Amino acid sequence: MLEAKYSQLGIQDKISLNVKIKENFNFLGIKKDPLVGKMINLLMKNGKRSKAEKVLNRAFQLLDEKYPGRALHIFYFGVFEARRDIGIRLKPRAKKHRGVNAFSVYLPYTISAVRGLNSGMRALLAASRRRSASRPFWDNLSQEILESSLGRGEVVAKRYSLNKLADSNKRRVHLGSLPIFPLISH
Repeated sequence: MLEAKYSQLGIQDKISLNVKIKENFNFLGIKKDPLVGKMINLLMKNGKRSKAEKVLNRAFQLLDEKYPGRALHIFYFGVFEARRDIGIRLKPRAKKHRGVNAFSVYLPYTISAVRGLNSGMRALLAASRRRSASRPFWDNLSQEILESSLGRGEVVAKRYSLNKLADSNKRRVHLGSLPIFPLISH
């Protein structure tokens, strides 16, 4: 027979006509990646690290089934599309200037790169938790990562709306120079 199945280190491969087709995604090598480790830490609840690793492993397996060998790349593109560059802070009006229609003022501010990636990953997890509960969480997470990597989805739409809100309130920012606040054009 041309087909032979064997198991080596927990990875099952199928050899057919001298072509090797991977059936399982190997999660062991990428757990040491800093962004993957951060995502595992954000997924973890009550110290259940092994459960968080299993959830992320299954999400990567689903991505690997659809796009073989590209799961980590899709994850990176999804996280970088979801990252935040600008934050919005509400500043209430002074009490003596409040009238009947007293509204708060939106003040945009820049976010550091590490904090932006962290808030982007948190937004990905929150959006995947808000998805349908009839499907498993790792399925929702893989779909949210995939949509984010393609520039679609709830997280990317929220990021663009946040940038639009910051752009409309850029006159309230008195930072002085363009390099401090690069995303808001003058």
